[in-house]
Amino acid sequence: MRVWLGMMLMALISLIGCADGQQGENNANPNTDNQTQPIHYETEKEKNERLNIREQSIGEKGGYPQSKQENINESNFNSGYSDPFTNEEAIMITEALQKKRQIVQAQVASTNDRILIGVILSTHVSGDIGNEIKKEVKKLLPDSNKEIIIYTDDTHWEKMRNLDARLEAKDNGENMEELINRFLK
Repeated sequence: MRVWLGMMLMALISLIGCADGQQGENNANPNTDNQTQPIHYETEKEKNERLNIREQSIGEKGGYPQSKQENINESNFNSGYSDPFTNEEAIMITEALQKKRQIVQAQVASTNDRILIGVILSTHVSGDIGNEIKKEVKKLLPDSNKEIIIYTDDTHWEKMRNLDARLEAKDNGENMEELINRFLK
């Protein structure tokens, strides 16, 4: 009886399956209206590009809001410069230093007791440029007792550091000989 019921159940299931398949084939008529739409995925950016829609630039929106900036770039140029340390003495020294071949750029500030000089040097500087600049300034201002302070760029610093290293290495040989002699005694 169980076998007979099992076979009947299998036959019933296969008939139901075949009936649905034939019914689906009858509905697959190409003349029938399709209720589905094609799916197209795109980002918001791609959609804007396709529709030629673009965001306004900041300039088109009116730009950035400007704050009220009073007294900007207002200076008393009656003397020609707004810097109190740029005086005739500083200008004269700057012009003289910029004529030197080894100096690319020079800036000078002069106070009551000091002359501050900043220089950018060319890559191939010969000699001790710091002393040369001091001598040049003393020639220009022979009666001045002002302290002269010179700032150079890395080119001069590296050259002087290498010179010091060579001098120390030379002295190391003599010191090593003396150290060995003391050790052996």
